[in-house]
Amino acid sequence: MNAKGVSPLLATVLLILVAVGIGAIVWVWTTGFVGQATSEAGQVTTEMCTKGRFEVTSCNYASQQVTLWLKNTGDIDLNSFRVVVRDSAGNVTVKDYNTVNLEEKGGMGSITVTNISNKPAKVEVYSNDCPNLSVSTDCS
Repeated sequence: MNAKGVSPLLATVLLILVAVGIGAIVWVWTTGFVGQATSEAGQVTTEMCTKGRFEVTSCNYASQQVTLWLKNTGDIDLNSFRVVVRDSAGNVTVKDYNTVNLEEKGGMGSITVTNISNKPAKVEVYSNDCPNLSVSTDCS
């Protein structure tokens, strides 16, 4: 019997081609899947923000600081805010607060803005989670 097989060189080349082909298929599928999931996540966030609302329940000025109490009146958690304080002399102070956690429906939290030398004329609070959400108030 005179049986011939595939040469080791040809077998190695075929294995490499099969491995590269499988890798290419996995890469194309993964790239499409991740791209679609990322796109859908952005849409969910935008849709969720339509359910978000908050209000300033109290704003006080004393000892060069403004203390705000925020209440979540919406249906999503809000965790990050930007506060803009415009004082009576025309100075503007802008600060971000990323550790305020207002849990949905009724969650409350406070923010204290320091180094405000004049009585505030207007205080604006923006949600960093949902940029379309904002509230402005006067402080006493």
